[in-house]
Amino acid sequence: MNVNQLAEAILKEVGGKGNIKELFHCVTRLRFYLKDRSVIDAERIKKLDGVLGVQFQTEQLQIIIGNDVENVYNAMINKVGFVMDDVTAEKKQKMRIGGLFETISAIILPVIPVMAGTGILKGVITIMTSYLGFEAASDLIQMLTIAADVVFYFMPFFIAWSAAKRFKTDTALALALAGCLLYPTMTAGLAGGLSPMHLFGLPIPFVKYAASSIPIIFSVWVLKYVYDFVDIHVPQMLRLVFTPMIVILIMCPITLGVTGPIANYLSKGIAAFFVGLFAFSPILAGLVIGATRSLLVFTGMHLSLGAVCMQNLAQYGYDVILPVNTMGTLAIVGVCFGVWIKAKKQENKSIAMSAFVSSFIGITEPGIYGVLLKFKNALIADIIAGAVAGAFVAFFGGRSSAYVNSCILSLPVFVGPGFVYVCIGMVIAFVLGAVLVCVLGVNEGESGKMMTAGKAAAGTAGTAAVTAGNPAAESAGKVAAVREAAGSAEAAGLVQTVCSPMDGELIPMSQVEDKVFSSETLGKGVAIVPENGTVSAPFDGTVTTVYASKHAIGLTSDQGMECIIHIGLDTVNLKGKYFDIKVKDGQKVKRGDLLAQVDIDSIRKEGYSLTTPVIVANTSAYLDVFANQETGRVSRGTTVVTAIR
Repeated sequence: MNVNQLAEAILKEVGGKGNIKELFHCVTRLRFYLKDRSVIDAERIKKLDGVLGVQFQTEQLQIIIGNDVENVYNAMINKVGFVMDDVTAEKKQKMRIGGLFETISAIILPVIPVMAGTGILKGVITIMTSYLGFEAASDLIQMLTIAADVVFYFMPFFIAWSAAKRFKTDTALALALAGCLLYPTMTAGLAGGLSPMHLFGLPIPFVKYAASSIPIIFSVWVLKYVYDFVDIHVPQMLRLVFTPMIVILIMCPITLGVTGPIANYLSKGIAAFFVGLFAFSPILAGLVIGATRSLLVFTGMHLSLGAVCMQNLAQYGYDVILPVNTMGTLAIVGVCFGVWIKAKKQENKSIAMSAFVSSFIGITEPGIYGVLLKFKNALIADIIAGAVAGAFVAFFGGRSSAYVNSCILSLPVFVGPGFVYVCIGMVIAFVLGAVLVCVLGVNEGESGKMMTAGKAAAGTAGTAAVTAGNPAAESAGKVAAVREAAGSAEAAGLVQTVCSPMDGELIPMSQVEDKVFSSETLGKGVAIVPENGTVSAPFDGTVTTVYASKHAIGLTSDQGMECIIHIGLDTVNLKGKYFDIKVKDGQKVKRGDLLAQVDIDSIRKEGYSLTTPVIVANTSAYLDVFANQETGRVSRGTTVVTAIR
């Protein structure tokens, strides 16, 4: 299907010109705002030749095309005869505040890793003191307890930092509001059971804000509007000192007397609802949460439910949702294993095994996108297995003592009442998921474009083999082998490399806060959190595309490797602001040549993530593509990706 045919097919699927309110594109996706979303059949669109994926983000339909997006977009414009103008887009962006679930999820997501790590440590402490004979008062346990509790106790500070980025407001003032909530006067008043303070008739109650998230989110949201209002009305020469002074004078009583207490009571009410649901019918609660775990992850709502888990832990000292969530994860693990057993095609077996390994350690997206959403019977098996195991664990009172990633590695936090039943529930979820897939079968004809989309979602056979064994050793072995044969292989075009275009810190692609990149739908590569704004060429080649929004550059090496450097996430919305591009389409470059200078400080202040995916867009053209390293500091010019033909 050529771009004109694809554009016509997409136009038909979105309801025609009359149903399109706005249309624009970024590096990889066509983005629509539609008058009537009910006409969309995402599954039909996904089956179009040339479409890599379809998703809704709040009210926006995103059709993932990949490298040809601009050509498809131009073909669309030739047919519909209009394009969204920048003024309308800017107004629309200001009017659109992400849905509640999307907002809470985005705020909590950056804090999840440190919470999960310290949460597991809390479980280890429980095992040490309950079963291994360690004294709770010993210096070792006290020190470990400090390390395990510090993030949880001071949670408002972590959430304030993330919320300030999300709401694009002053980070220092957001942290100051967290300090107000946990100020010694407030904690001492709570501990002593004192009556509320009063300010001009406004009661300031002493409530528990330690380990909370909703009160500070609400307060930082209000801060955004107060700060903007004050900053506009204070003369420019006085803003540096007087804007923060006036804002904190306004926000301190609002936070302690209005937003904090209201949000605290609201979050307590939500937590009480879920605890009450478990008390009323633990089987029903476990069944619903366990069955819908994968669907919640797919929509991103699982992270907003995390706020409820944290409130349960703060209010009751334990949580009953996390054990059930873990049953949903183990169901995905079992289903992926079942697909690996049942599938006939080697490609599908490789996808399933890679998804099995990643889901086992708590990264479920490859399993969801690469297996559940491709095979209907797999999704059915996952829902049934999650529901049964979730109901079982909820009925027998499984509990978690800390907030952790829902996977088998988090087992220590479930030690206590119901621990044995959590273990049994994990076995039920895994075995039932696998058995159901084997009984229901895998219709490999329904995966149509499994070769393309599946590779991106779960990884190729080579990747599966590496992951299933010892990743570090296998990857090191590959790199060593490549280096040994580098001279002749590179000369023959069998081995091609990508050098880091930026100085910064590498993070695994799976941790990128955009599922299109983290699932490797667009190709394999690495992600860099830059420490400065210099962007250089990753190899000798040609600049093939400088996107109009300047936030991404496409290059093709002299050997034919296609690479996209996507500077930041969602930075397309900046429309070129803060990006100084030094090259143009068709320009020849050498490795290390300057491509762009980026004002990363200003972009960060605007609230955007600077995580920069560097991907090999034509991954499918290679036998294997792998990262030389996935973590640690990297300098421009250092080889970070190797591809083997």
